[in-house]
Amino acid sequence: SKSLRDLFLGKNSLTGTIPDSFDEKRELEVLSLRANRLIGSIPKSLAKATALKKLDLSFNKLSGEIFEDLSNLIQLREFRLNDNHFEGTFPNFLGSFQQLEVVNVNNNLLTGDLALPLAVGDLEYLKEFAFQNNELKGVVPEFICDLLLDVLTADCWGTSSPID
Repeated sequence: SKSLRDLFLGKNSLTGTIPDSFDEKRELEVLSLRANRLIGSIPKSLAKATALKKLDLSFNKLSGEIFEDLSNLIQLREFRLNDNHFEGTFPNFLGSFQQLEVVNVNNNLLTGDLALPLAVGDLEYLKEFAFQNNELKGVVPEFICDLLLDVLTADCWGTSSPID
C-alpha cells in the first residue's frame, strides 16, 4: 500500500533480505525490522522513503556499507543499525538530520577515522549517540562530549584514548 505509514515486523524470525521495494513507500514514517535474521544490505530504494522518521534495523545480520543516499532521509529522528555487520566509514551525513534524537551503530564493523562533522554538535534534539565496538579510530571530539545526552557510549572523561 502506498499509504502505509508504520511497519513493525520486529522479533518475527524473518529471514532473507529486505526487499528493494521502497520506491512507492514515500509515506512510510516508521520501519522497524529489529531482532530478526535478515541478511544482505540496506536496499537502495529505502533512500526514497523520504517521510521516514524511525529506521530500526538493529539485531540482524545485515552487511554492506551505510550508503550516502540515506542522506535523503532528512526527517529521521531515530537511526538504529546496531548489532549487525555493517562496514565502511561512519555515516557522517547524520549531522544534517536536524530532528535526529537517536543514533545507534554499536557492534558493527565500521572502520576509518571518526571524523564527525561539526554539525553533529548542533543537533539540539540528540539524546543518544552510540558507536562503540566498531573498528573506528581517533578520539571522540570535544563537541560531542559537551552535548547533554542521555546516552553516549564513548570515553569523554578519560585520557585521549582511541575509540573501542
